[in-house]
Amino acid sequence: MPIINRRLQSASERHRGRASTASTIRNDEPLELPDYEPLSTPLNAEAIRALSQLSTNNKDARKYEEHLRKSLELLSASVRDLNDKYAERQDNLRRLREKRGSGGEKNDRERAEEKAVLALKSDVPRLTDECDLAVRSVIDLKVELEDGKAALQETAQKVESEARARRRRGGEDEDDDMADADIAGPMALLAEAKARAAEDYASRSLYEKYGVNNDYIGFKRLWHDAVHGADGKPLPDASKWFSQNGGEDEADDDDDLIVAEEHLDIHCPLSMAVMQDPYTSTVCKHTFEKDSIVQFLRTKPGGRARCPQTGCNKDVTISDFHPDPVMLRRIKRRLATERDDDDDDDDDEGDGRVDGDGDSEMKIEPGRRIKSEGRGRGRRLVEEIVDDEEVGEA
Repeated sequence: MPIINRRLQSASERHRGRASTASTIRNDEPLELPDYEPLSTPLNAEAIRALSQLSTNNKDARKYEEHLRKSLELLSASVRDLNDKYAERQDNLRRLREKRGSGGEKNDRERAEEKAVLALKSDVPRLTDECDLAVRSVIDLKVELEDGKAALQETAQKVESEARARRRRGGEDEDDDMADADIAGPMALLAEAKARAAEDYASRSLYEKYGVNNDYIGFKRLWHDAVHGADGKPLPDASKWFSQNGGEDEADDDDDLIVAEEHLDIHCPLSMAVMQDPYTSTVCKHTFEKDSIVQFLRTKPGGRARCPQTGCNKDVTISDFHPDPVMLRRIKRRLATERDDDDDDDDDEGDGRVDGDGDSEMKIEPGRRIKSEGRGRGRRLVEEIVDDEEVGEA
C-alpha cells in the first residue's frame, strides 16, 4: 500500500511539473532571431538546390497570388454592381415619372426613389473611385510579387553560376583562399535585384503601370460597360484614362483617340451558336465560345494555331484567352433587346383591324388574312333568329 501511494504521489508530481513547464513556455515571449551575418563560405550544393527550388516552387507565393487575383475579381464585381444598381434605380425613377405625367402628383414611391437616386448619385462615384485606387494597389502588389519571383530566380542563377565557376577553378578545395574571398551572399543579391525592379516600376507613368495591364484593362472595360453600356458610348483609348494629377481624364473629345464601337456579333465564329461563355484573346481581341476554342486548339500541334477568326493572322494558344464578362453582358443586352422587339411585333400582329361589316382582320402571315366574327355580326344573327321565331308564332 505505501508503494502505491508513493507511485500515485510521483505521478501527481509529474503532472504538476508538466503543467508548470507548459505554463512557462506559454508565458515566454517569442525569441528574436539573431542579426544576419554575411556568408563566410559559399553555399554548398544542397543549399543551392534548395534555393533553386524555392525560386520555382513556392507554395506561399502561389497562395498570395491567388488572393490577389480574387481581390481584383471582387473589386471589379463591386464596381459593376454599384453602377448597375445606380442605373436600375434611375430607370425606375424615369418610369415612375412617365407614368405620373407632367400634371400628376408625386406618390410616396416616387419620392422614395428620388431619395435613393440622390444618395447613389454622390455615393457611387466616390465608391467607384475608391475601388479604382484599390485595384491599382492590388496590381502594384501583384507586380511586386512577380518582380520578387524574378529576382529570386535571378539570385539562384547567379549563385549557381558562381558555384560552377569555382568548381572550374578548383576553388572548392582551396579552403585557405576562401577565408579571404569576398562572398556575395544570396540575401544581398536578392535585395539588389528587388531594388532595381522597384526603382524601374516607380519610374513608370500611370499609363505604363495600368494602361497596358490586362487586369486593369478588364476592370476598366467592366466599369465603363456598367456606366455606358446601355447608351453605347465607346470606351476612350487607354492613353486618355489618366490625367496629369493622377486621376481619370474626362476630356475625351479627341475623336482620334476614341475607340469606335465595333459591330457586335454574338455568335461564335467556330460553332456559329450564340456564345454563353465568351473567351477573348489578349493577342488579337477576338472572342469565341470557351468550349469551341479549347477544343480547336487541343487538336493543334503544341496547342498553338492561327486565330480561327477570318482575316486574322495572329498565332494564339489557350493561355492567351480569358473570360470576357463585358462581352457576356453585351450578349445578354442584345438578346434582351431582341426579345423586346419580338414582343412588340407580337403586339402589333395582335391588334386586329375592323372591316366594314364589323369583323376584324387578323394577320396570320404576309399576304394572307382571315376574318374573325365580330360582336356586331353576332348581335345581327341573334336578331335574325328572334325575327324568325316571331314570324313562326304569327
